Amino acid sequence: MYFTAIAALMVILVASYQVPSSAPVEVSSLKSNRSSSLPPLPMPFHVPLDPRGELQLAWNTSYADQEIYMELRVAKLKHGVVLGMSDRGELTNADLVVLWNSGNKSYFGVSSPKMCDAWSDSEGHVSLDSQQDYELIEIKQKPDGCYLLFKRPFSTCDPRDYLIEEGTVHIIYGFLDQPLASLEQLNLSQIHTGLQRVLLLRPDTPSPTLPPDVQKLEVLAPNVIIPNEYESVITPGNEAIVHHIEVFECSPDMRDVPEYSGSCDDKMKPGKLNFCRHVLAAWAMGAEALPPGGIHIFASQLHTHLAGRGVRTVLVRGGKELEVVQEDQHFSTHYQGGFGIMEEMCVNYIHYYPRTRLELCKTHVDPGYLQKYFNFINRFHGNDQCVCGEVNVTEQYSQLQWDAFTGEVLDSLYNTAPVSMHCNQSSAQLFLGEWDKQPVPVVTSILEKPHYPCEGRALPTSQPTTPPV
Repeated sequence: MYFTAIAALMVILVASYQVPSSAPVEVSSLKSNRSSSLPPLPMPFHVPLDPRGELQLAWNTSYADQEIYMELRVAKLKHGVVLGMSDRGELTNADLVVLWNSGNKSYFGVSSPKMCDAWSDSEGHVSLDSQQDYELIEIKQKPDGCYLLFKRPFSTCDPRDYLIEEGTVHIIYGFLDQPLASLEQLNLSQIHTGLQRVLLLRPDTPSPTLPPDVQKLEVLAPNVIIPNEYESVITPGNEAIVHHIEVFECSPDMRDVPEYSGSCDDKMKPGKLNFCRHVLAAWAMGAEALPPGGIHIFASQLHTHLAGRGVRTVLVRGGKELEVVQEDQHFSTHYQGGFGIMEEMCVNYIHYYPRTRLELCKTHVDPGYLQKYFNFINRFHGNDQCVCGEVNVTEQYSQLQWDAFTGEVLDSLYNTAPVSMHCNQSSAQLFLGEWDKQPVPVVTSILEKPHYPCEGRALPTSQPTTPPV
């Protein structure tokens, strides 16, 4: 199956080329290990990296070959540019590629262009990687900037390289305003840098064919005031600014819906709007389409607040993991919305059809067991004046003395204590049944992690079929 995606957060180091711009390196003249043809151009996915749009990244991937093709456009190239990937967007311990010059040579230097990858240490100092895994395919100068086309495997088995997988990729970039005599002179903390978050691995799912009588409904938010923290207004091409949109349906008992335009957390928001909580539709940056099976899941959106670091939704049946619905091990609070940022949650909006009576299911640790946890931790730390039960849960958490022991016991509680469940119908009424003190589901068999060509294993010949949900 052919997929489209990208490799982010790398710094491409191209030793000074002196090939004139009128004679770019042609793809057909370069050696390639791929037996199949190059992906079609232009690249299907693209994103501006910096607010001014001077650095644009486009990409395409071959899922069958586990390779990512990237095209970087630099509008105003001075003395070089840095592109890279790191765990959370840090400038340290990053996987990099750097384009640079020494001041006395042009960027289009030797007749055989050379692409080198690099890495930064814990202080931001850049060094050449001993294992070179980026392959430069083409470099050319156009009226709107310099274009670099290169590729890299998803996994290189190099401990200094970033593993490109599904989920959020934190891309770092930087501009070089001064020439470099050598790569070792570069320290990322001393140049102008920035961060962009992108979902690189995208499903290659074609749009469904709709019948001719389908009617289109557009939900618009006109005259939206952009908060001061954003650097630009929402216009076509600024995909990095618009995070998400949700459409809510109000309770049927509401005869009049008050007009309101403003923040969801504003104190001036009419109280009646709190009864408009039924999600009709939602869209977010990077909402993933999934293959059909059983009830037809066509999209999935992960969501947490500040505590979210990695999120995973998996289909489990009979104690066995059957299919990963969505996973993001580099989850970022960049994709946010909903309740206040301090009201932590772990949510996955599953989009499916045909529609059922089920609106949502949510769980939380049984309140009785949570109170036992608060009592135990407070006694352990010598606090016999615990006000547990007299204040809300948020306040009880804030009063704890947090250390490694407190965190480990809480983790054990979350993994073993019974949970209370609430499963709502579309009418917002609870389904009948016993939902309190339910045991945590036991998983006896987990899915095997994917294998990569650099590990010496053969690639799968086809994508697995999604099991019925």
